[in-house]
Formats: sequence, C-alpha cells, structure tokens
Amino acid sequence: MNLVSAGGNLAAVCAQPAQLLVYPAVDLLGEYPSREENAEGYFLTLADMRWFGEHYVGMPEDDPRVAALATDPRLSPLLATSLAGLAPAVVATAEYDPLRDEGNAYAKALTDAGVQVEHQQFAGLIHGFYGLEHLSPAIEDATTWINATFKKLIG
Repeated sequence: MNLVSAGGNLAAVCAQPAQLLVYPAVDLLGEYPSREENAEGYFLTLADMRWFGEHYVGMPEDDPRVAALATDPRLSPLLATSLAGLAPAVVATAEYDPLRDEGNAYAKALTDAGVQVEHQQFAGLIHGFYGLEHLSPAIEDATTWINATFKKLIG
C-alpha cells in the first residue's frame, strides 16, 4: 500500500472553497516512478508510506478488501470519474518526494477538468519541507510562494 500525507489526502477529498494541496497523497495504490526514485534517503520512505497506508485504511496491504478500496475516490481522489466543479487549488510538490508524480498528475487532472490550478514542483526539496522555512532559502521561497498563492486564491 502506498499512502501517506493524510493531510494532503483529506484536503483533496474534503476541500470546499479552495484547496491547498502540499505534496498530496491522491492515489492509494498507484505506481509512479517517484515512489521508487525517492523510496529511501529523503525523509519519507516507501516503507513509511506503506505503514501509514495500512493504518489509514485499517487493514494490511495484502487484505483483498484493500484492492477494492484503492479505487474509491474518497481514498484515491485522482481516480475520480470527474474532478470538474472542484474548488480552485494550489498544488505544491517536491522533487525528492515519493508523492511527487501523483501530486503532479493530480494537478494536471484538475486542470484538464477545468479547475483553476496553481501548481509548482520545487526543485531540490523533500516531503515535509512546508513549515521549515527557517532551514534554507529554498524552503523559505517555496513556503512564501505557497502561502502567497493560496492567499491570492482565497481573496
């Protein structure tokens, strides 16, 4: 099971007036190159994602019920039949994050569905950077962009 960043997942599923999606987990069992490329060594690991996923769903990955749940858009919003009509979104992804590719795919799917999207993938950053702007100028720049773009979005 490949799910973590429940905050991003819950925001993607439940957002009403606007969505702030920072490295969202939006495809429970999806297979993406970034999950393998960034599986180790960048704070969030693939093993962590499996652990979080099993606890989020409440059953182990090999339970046959997980496969059925994996396609439910309440757990995997990227797999929804339509994303049209969802609230405008700010989507931020990080280069060295296992969730990078699904977050990028979700931003594209929202855009393709006609949703207003502001998306940026931040080079050199890892999952968990948001809120740690005191650690580096790159994180400060990313956090500033995310906050300012979301503030502009919600007026």
